[in-house]
Amino acid sequence: MKKRVLSILIAGVLGICVFTGCQKAPEASADNDVSHAKSSLENEVEAIAAEEPDKDTARADGSYDALVGTEENGIWICAEVPAPPQTVRALTLRERDDWDEEKLKELLGSEGGNVQDITAEYLVQAQKEFSEMNEEDRPVEWLNFGDDSLIILSDGQKEASFTRNTCVSYVDEALKKNCDAIYKKAPEIDVISADEDVSANFPVSRAKDILLEKLAVLDITEINISRVLYYELGGTAFYELIFTPSYEKLPVASEFGQIVLGEVHPRGTAWITADGIAAMNLEDYCGKITEQSETGNILTFPQVTDILEKYLENNTLCGNPRAKLTKAELVYYPTLRDSQLILTPAWHVYIPLNEMETALETGDKAWQEAADEGAAWNIYLDAVTGIMIKAE
Repeated sequence: MKKRVLSILIAGVLGICVFTGCQKAPEASADNDVSHAKSSLENEVEAIAAEEPDKDTARADGSYDALVGTEENGIWICAEVPAPPQTVRALTLRERDDWDEEKLKELLGSEGGNVQDITAEYLVQAQKEFSEMNEEDRPVEWLNFGDDSLIILSDGQKEASFTRNTCVSYVDEALKKNCDAIYKKAPEIDVISADEDVSANFPVSRAKDILLEKLAVLDITEINISRVLYYELGGTAFYELIFTPSYEKLPVASEFGQIVLGEVHPRGTAWITADGIAAMNLEDYCGKITEQSETGNILTFPQVTDILEKYLENNTLCGNPRAKLTKAELVYYPTLRDSQLILTPAWHVYIPLNEMETALETGDKAWQEAADEGAAWNIYLDAVTGIMIKAE
């Protein structure tokens, strides 16, 4: 039987403040059921989105290296562009209603029979810690995806929890202790950038298999891994995997730039050793699909660049023609609305935050100038309508 939690749960949020863009996204022609006259820009974007794509080039992927806009106000995109599907649906997710104590026991995977429900003890301790905090140290109230449920099980060595029917955590204390001992000491190797296995005895493919085996217990079979880091020191080695859900091979976005109060970003992290998972956390990750929109035609990348040009002409976007945006991808953008998580197909054109930080740290004049001007570096467009979802 699930516990319904009516008391305050302590929740922490990691937010990264970055450079904001020049202007807000244009107002939609119908927002919260309040209609207004369409602007000329909206009409122009709508016309481009309605165009019949060039069948010879519309679906081909490949490299794009060109200036969109003008030398005075332009965006330089230099990225590999994926071939998009022809159509896709928007999805609506709610909290799950099929998780119970037996499912959590299966996730815990305890070899012994001494499994205890420690939810009540956790709540008592959490309330005690909260009451002892100074007012200014207490965590900010943060909107969450899901309900108010919580259940935590432990066998003395491992611990697993279901929270809000959308979040999962799992910890193997012994394995995690070994990882903690080297986390701040061992060199951090970016496996994706290295583009090769960093350990012959423990390849990253094995770490992915271990993760997918654990996720299969939760009926999660499709993920998108956005970052893989490797740590090894003194005979201890582990991978840190960062990942988001995927639906029919279309991943949920993993890079958001500035995090705003009230936004929800599904995200999974795991520390994986050769002996198994040391720790795993799925935050706002496990919603259940309750609705799918009608199929919409995906904008081709030539249509995307035409729409970006219109936004630049209108000064809705400001750009720096010398600072390169190095990534282009098709993703689901999540929006929390009336307790539902809406996943909207979106084209994402950007430079990864770590790349921009490196450019600024090394004195890249183009990106320093772009940052000073507030030039756009992180752009999400609705992949069906071309409407700006986010730009900064």
